[in-house]
Amino acid sequence: MISTLNTIMKIRGASGANRLLYYFGRLPLIGKLMNDNVYSKASLKKTFTIAVLILKMIWGFLSKFAYLGLVVYLPVQLAVKELPIAEQYDLYLYILVLLSFGVGAVSNAIILEPKRDKYICVKLMRLPADKYMHAVMALRALTFFVYFIPAMVVFARAYGAPLWQGLLLSLLLSLWRIAGEALHLWIFDRKEIVLVKKNGLVWTVIGAGYLLAYVPLYMGSSLLDMDNMLFSLPLSLALVVLGAVSAWYIARYAGYRNAVDAVTKIDDPLLDMGRMMKEASMKQVETKEKDFSAEKLRPGQFAGKSGFAYLNAIFFSRHKRFLIQPIQRRLVIIGALSAAGLLAMFAAPDAFSKLARYLISSLPVLVIAMNFTSIGERVCKAMFFNCDLSLLRYGFYRERSAILSNFRTRLLRISGLNLIPAAAICVGVNLLLFLSGEHWGVGEALIVSCAILGLSLFFSVHHLFMYYIFQPYSTELNVKNPFFSIVNSIVLAVGVVCMQFQSSPARFAMVVLLAAAAYMLIALFLVYKYSSRTFRVK
Repeated sequence: MISTLNTIMKIRGASGANRLLYYFGRLPLIGKLMNDNVYSKASLKKTFTIAVLILKMIWGFLSKFAYLGLVVYLPVQLAVKELPIAEQYDLYLYILVLLSFGVGAVSNAIILEPKRDKYICVKLMRLPADKYMHAVMALRALTFFVYFIPAMVVFARAYGAPLWQGLLLSLLLSLWRIAGEALHLWIFDRKEIVLVKKNGLVWTVIGAGYLLAYVPLYMGSSLLDMDNMLFSLPLSLALVVLGAVSAWYIARYAGYRNAVDAVTKIDDPLLDMGRMMKEASMKQVETKEKDFSAEKLRPGQFAGKSGFAYLNAIFFSRHKRFLIQPIQRRLVIIGALSAAGLLAMFAAPDAFSKLARYLISSLPVLVIAMNFTSIGERVCKAMFFNCDLSLLRYGFYRERSAILSNFRTRLLRISGLNLIPAAAICVGVNLLLFLSGEHWGVGEALIVSCAILGLSLFFSVHHLFMYYIFQPYSTELNVKNPFFSIVNSIVLAVGVVCMQFQSSPARFAMVVLLAAAAYMLIALFLVYKYSSRTFRVK
């Protein structure tokens, strides 16, 4: 098994190293020092392979912290932080059990997961299916346990729980997941059903699981005494025995060849993730016949425009669906939430007062909310598929003047559209706070409104900056540039960190405005300086 695992890790490492070399070569400054010969340098590739493995390990730990922090710990803190710490811990454990033990065991099993790695190793490299699966499952169980330990311990200690509870919870979760993998394999062996391919069932479990997990937050208490129940000796021993029996079943299973064949069909869209994502992505941005109505094709409507201004005017006219519909949906959601708040003012005054206090104390949440309110990323994808993908093949379109002209026009249009839901949020938030009777003056309303509008402009610039500097999309509309994902993750992480700040709304708004202004200036400078070299078809 060690030899098989070593082979698998070499294949994964080499693939990751090649991708890392490719994208380092596309960076504005470092790329000049690299050429295609780097792929033939064994020592350099070995270094990059080690770097990839280290990055994967770091990501393994960080992803567990992000999951427990954002999905489990943060909702408890936002909803019931006034409860005693012991009751908060019960809710934390309740959500963790529902999502990780329940939902995760159904939706996140890997033993029958259609995966290109499995196809390459077993079908192309001719590794024995049983040895491959034994090695992969052993690695999965070990890394799953190890990656969870630090996060489990840290968040357990945040509630004052002893260290051993975090360790035990990591072990019990790992054993339960092994049992879940064995159950998936047993169902396939008996019924020839690949459970993870049953999308309807999987999404039903996910929806029901998340609903059941978060409902107790509004009730103010978990439905069970999770602390005493989860760490009881009988339950712990039962899970240990169940995990051991499941591991034995996985190790002794004799039909791995059939199991691998069932999930590595070359025409399986789940295996060919590129094709599946291409089809899904293109459906989001492809034009339809109704987009070319007689009114939109009427000659003379763009009289007075020329050059790239004319090109962009045609694009935005014929693709209004990508611009107007998302804005309309956001306005409907904002209006519905505002109406619900006003209804609560008459029907449940106490709940309305609590809502108003929550809005005042939780304004940092708007940093995250404005990211999802922006339509910039979808518009950039539509521009790439319906316009830039074809025109970037021509030299005149890649000239610096052309790129900057298009950037200015698009920035103004996207910013104007994003300001519409931002203005609606300003009206809704300030209206609710003025009517609540809480201390909320005109000065505070103005500065917070400026912060919301500033965040709207920030994300307009951010999405276009990411598009022009990293140009993440391939011809299949897949996001191929890891730096695009890394920078987006950093921006999201900063938003999460902002949610932990405790300060007055006015002070927080000023900090947000200054930080957003600094970022926008840097982003605009980088686009002006480097976009002519980075804006390419991949």
